[in-house]
Amino acid sequence: MAATTPDLPLWAWNLIIAIQSYEDQHSSTHTCLQQVLTAVPEDVRHQAEGISSYVRKASGDELAAKVTKRWDDIFGSFFATGDTEPAEGETEPTP
Repeated sequence: MAATTPDLPLWAWNLIIAIQSYEDQHSSTHTCLQQVLTAVPEDVRHQAEGISSYVRKASGDELAAKVTKRWDDIFGSFFATGDTEPAEGETEPTP
């Protein structure tokens, strides 16, 4: 049987994700929030990890797309050959 996602408010998901992230980064030096996480049901923690992972991946994909477009624009301006078609709505200059 598939687990259902609890109907938690967005702030609760964000809080759980923030605590998990903090523990991931600081667990070797600060373990005080681990007790807070143990109060959160395991299935909710697992779903919060999935949400966090999805958001990180989506943000990474968006950043990668922006960087790729930027590099294409930069290289395009350096290596423009002048034989490209004008963009829609633009007119070709007359010689």
